[in-house]
Amino acid sequence: MLQKVVLVSLLVCCQHATAYKKLDFKLITAVRHGLDRSLDYINDNVYRVNVDCVLGVAFVRGFMRAAFKNGTHIMDNSSERLLDKCEGIIAKSKWRFWDDFQNGRNWSKFELLRLNNIQKVSSLEFKHLVEADIWSKPMSFEKRLILLPSWSPNSGPLVSPNSDKCLQEIINSSISLQDVSAPCAVSTDCWNLFFRNGAGSGYYLTHKLLLLQIARARNCWLSPATFQRQTREICSAIMSEIINANSKASIEEMFDLFLEQVLLCGYEGFSEFIQNDWLFHILKSQRFSGCFVDHLTDELKSRIKRDVNYFEDGCNDHTTGLGAAVLGLYYVYIVNE
Repeated sequence: MLQKVVLVSLLVCCQHATAYKKLDFKLITAVRHGLDRSLDYINDNVYRVNVDCVLGVAFVRGFMRAAFKNGTHIMDNSSERLLDKCEGIIAKSKWRFWDDFQNGRNWSKFELLRLNNIQKVSSLEFKHLVEADIWSKPMSFEKRLILLPSWSPNSGPLVSPNSDKCLQEIINSSISLQDVSAPCAVSTDCWNLFFRNGAGSGYYLTHKLLLLQIARARNCWLSPATFQRQTREICSAIMSEIINANSKASIEEMFDLFLEQVLLCGYEGFSEFIQNDWLFHILKSQRFSGCFVDHLTDELKSRIKRDVNYFEDGCNDHTTGLGAAVLGLYYVYIVNE
């Protein structure tokens, strides 16, 4: 019976994923204003945010480049202005993340410092995931999800063990890669955790997807068919998880995760993650200053154990970076349609 309920819910969701047939100027104006405010907030706090937040800005930069139509589109001036804001934030961040000796210049220092102060970030991570601009690509959207009626909310861990270690392995093995793709060496543990099929939920799934995306962006050799199959399976499981929550209250409790899910699956062009109700909820959740809060309970915070900086206004850098990136995703979707 549960399988039928989930299957029907997923069908209803996918059938109602919004498709913009023409540019809705009022809608894109709201998205643009929200994105403007988020970028301004990040810029005002640029010397306090962590590298995950600036990674969100790097996604926005990629979306703005995909949205720009060489001066032929009504929104091109806005796209260029937003792109300039992203470039400015990333340029300022370089002096913090890359030249700050406290953040370390290799992964061993980074790991040691992280044990002492979770706000310390890796200069290497910034250089190769943010500054290098690996996220710009043409954006197109279509419905491609498969249905997973047998999914259950307890199918695997909520958090991703050793994702930082696996990220380190991908970066270290791809530093010398240029225009020609080549195999990137990862340990057996990372392969089994993130690059093989298996159960998972929550941040485990999003981090698994992100590592696949980083491997592709870093020019590691990946079979296109395998990558497409893996991403479709992961995003299908993620959509099942969102539908299973079945209430705005549940999404609110895991709002940071919800934004991460929409961003990473939307980045792969799954139009099922572009929905009016979701966009309105995201815009409504944004504070006037442009920031976002995660609404995590203390119990969930202790389970997730993310590196997050909470500010005086109650917002945090991780969720705000994700919020900006998701608004950038919706922006490029509307422009391209």
